[in-house]
Amino acid sequence: MAANRNDWIIIGISGVTCGGKTSLANQLKNTLTPVYLFHQDKYFYPDDSPQHVKCPGLPHNNYDILGALDMGAMRADIAATLQGQDRAHHSSTEQGEHKFQVPGKKFLVAEGFTVLNYKPIMDMCDFRYYFVLEYGECLLRRSYRLYDPPDIAGYFEQCVWPEHIKYRAEIERDPRVRIIDGTQRDAYDTVMADLRAHYS
Repeated sequence: MAANRNDWIIIGISGVTCGGKTSLANQLKNTLTPVYLFHQDKYFYPDDSPQHVKCPGLPHNNYDILGALDMGAMRADIAATLQGQDRAHHSSTEQGEHKFQVPGKKFLVAEGFTVLNYKPIMDMCDFRYYFVLEYGECLLRRSYRLYDPPDIAGYFEQCVWPEHIKYRAEIERDPRVRIIDGTQRDAYDTVMADLRAHYS
């Protein structure tokens, strides 16, 4: 994709809603250097876009499918960053004793609920992590979140969870992906251990 692809370490973080993806991505942004962070949520089509599909039986767009996002744009922005154009939504080149760096390498983190279900991004990743939760824990966590537009009655049961189960089954067939239990607090330590094992 880019002439300098070997200069990059690409980390994909995906999985269940409210599982801990963004928290992990932000922890990595604060630890790795230089690092470029892409959030999949930034690529949702506008609410009135004809690209959206309604959730069956509900007056609500189905935001929990890949088709609700402009993944081509996300891929293009990542490709441009790999080629030297900073299109990341967050980037950091801050140095410091607490920062983890690999000589001659830059980090790129792509985070989002289906980012690893999009093959062009999945295939470019060097490390892949997928968060899972049980139904009850996921529903509880989601009930404390505010969305725009807000969830309506039945949306979680009819769209969010069934779509997650479908995408999760796809991911679990891929041996390149490491499954992360979202109820545990060791996700960051797991990723950093993997990085140190490969690059220290």
